[in-house]
Amino acid sequence: MHSTMKLSEMKTNDELLAEQLTDPGFRAEWERTALARAVALRLVRYRADRDISQRDLAELLDMKQPQVARLERGDVNPGIETLMRLSGALDIEFTIDVRPTNRKAVLVTRRAQDEALTSYATPRAVALVAAA
Repeated sequence: MHSTMKLSEMKTNDELLAEQLTDPGFRAEWERTALARAVALRLVRYRADRDISQRDLAELLDMKQPQVARLERGDVNPGIETLMRLSGALDIEFTIDVRPTNRKAVLVTRRAQDEALTSYATPRAVALVAAA
């Protein structure tokens, strides 16, 4: 007999992620790759908004297509040089805020905080990545 699950019984992406984040190994990797995921999301959105290929984006960035593919997969946390290249070529502003958990954001705008692509916290620090 085949049972079907109602849509209302299915877990949301946020619920599934919350479950996975209870695993210390998964959580450590999730936190380590936060910047990479944020940049990947922004690049994919950039290409989709303009209907361009990875090859086209690579040309804009003076990169090879496999480099763009790695960035879009979130395989690597980009360095400051890569973020500067993305910002300059694509007119994207990145905001990265890393601070102790006991301190409120002072240097980050309310908009960056509201539109963060990702944010996460460890027991001692908080990180936020926003792009516009």
